[in-house]
Amino acid sequence: MKRTRRVKITTIRRRLLCLQPFVIRTHCPICEYAVETLAAAQAAEVLEVDVNTLNRLIADGRVHAIETVSGSRRVCQDSLFAK
Repeated sequence: MKRTRRVKITTIRRRLLCLQPFVIRTHCPICEYAVETLAAAQAAEVLEVDVNTLNRLIADGRVHAIETVSGSRRVCQDSLFAK
């Protein structure tokens, strides 16, 4: 005798941020101690804003950024979660 079963599968969409491989530890001149920094695109993703909004936050001084020798920006991770 053959039995038929019905299976209901429910999926949940998760957003997983895996930041550790791209984190660089450096000195933040504003915080004045060694901090972990993120690339600008990663920092924008963490804050759930676009890069232009992140640039405005940096210009306003609400987020700390360090310009590297190559010209890219590294964002202080501590300043992202301040306040």
